[in-house]
Amino acid sequence: MAFEDTEKARSAVSTFMRAEVLAARLEAMARAEPEVGNLWRSEIALAEAVASAGLEGIRISEGDLLPRIALNGSQDADPTGAELALSLIRVLKAPGDPLARPVQTVRRFERAAGTGMGPGVDPDDEPEGQRLEDAEIEGLFADLRPGDMPILTAARAAADYAALSQRANPIVERLIFMAVDSSLRGRAARRADPEDVLRGLSGRVDAQWVSSPALALSHRGFLPWSPGSEAGLMTLGTHLAGLFEAEIGRFALSRDWLRRGQEAARGRGGRSRMADAIQAFGTAPVLSSALLAETIGVSIRTALTLLGEMTELGLLQEITGRKTARIWAVPSLGGRLAARLPRRAWRKGQMQISPAEGRETAQQRSFEGRQADQKAMERVFTDLDAALARADALLIGVRRKALSRS
Repeated sequence: MAFEDTEKARSAVSTFMRAEVLAARLEAMARAEPEVGNLWRSEIALAEAVASAGLEGIRISEGDLLPRIALNGSQDADPTGAELALSLIRVLKAPGDPLARPVQTVRRFERAAGTGMGPGVDPDDEPEGQRLEDAEIEGLFADLRPGDMPILTAARAAADYAALSQRANPIVERLIFMAVDSSLRGRAARRADPEDVLRGLSGRVDAQWVSSPALALSHRGFLPWSPGSEAGLMTLGTHLAGLFEAEIGRFALSRDWLRRGQEAARGRGGRSRMADAIQAFGTAPVLSSALLAETIGVSIRTALTLLGEMTELGLLQEITGRKTARIWAVPSLGGRLAARLPRRAWRKGQMQISPAEGRETAQQRSFEGRQADQKAMERVFTDLDAALARADALLIGVRRKALSRS
């Protein structure tokens, strides 16, 4: 069963070691250059939120989010999907620490994701048996320790929640995955839900996560999210590794933006506030003129002048195209927010078929079937742990032999 086969075990170890090494590289890059890391994570949070909704059949694009803010909610896209995505962005940018405050963190995730029908739905309205008790939530994270492999440990926590909640809300499972990944890479110091008048599109990221599961699984088409199965776990590890390789290149684009901005600021006179504006957008990559003026302590007129200069230099993109409620963003985020997918033959609020619709509902499963699934999941992780332990022991043995010969 599972990874007991030698060839499967070797493949599993190779897949997850590759993913962990690439993730560690991204983590180190973000830690060494925090401003660049913040820009990169801001873009990932936006893309992951939209992708996570998409995996559950909710048709939404990044370009559908801005009208909810700039146009006071007037738009032709599904408002429920847009509100859900904005809610997820806020959580991803400040997920909190499930290792230190497990119940508070998971309950917040449940409020943000609702029951899959949109944010703000009371989890108490879920069918009986799907809502975890506080003690069950605490048990999800009780054995997690600093030094655990972030990706595999995050997948185990997500799979455990999935089993206990009877797959009630895969969006919450993915939030747990990213929160555990964040905590194991370095715990956040700031409080959750920081104030942001742009409802998550602006503001600093207070997280250390690197792995974005929904984005990995929807990078080239939609793949099923199933961290508790052997096939699902391997699919996740493989596609995370592929995503990490692409994101290392995208990280370089964020670094280049900061470099060009700093060079432009150095070329200005001593009284210019360009350097302050660059720093402001490095911290909060989506801003209005009023927010920029407040952040760096200048008048609205001065802020508009700076925004115009930065736009001419290609450092910013105005993404609203309006005379009022004007909003600017760094180009990497601006391109996503300003883009609108062509509307096909679907009505407002209509769901598009996705892999999520083929998932068996918990209500259709027997108690014995759910127990069998949970035991199968436990075997998958136990077998993979054993395979990784054997690989670790082999590496230690090779090192010892090398030292004895030297």
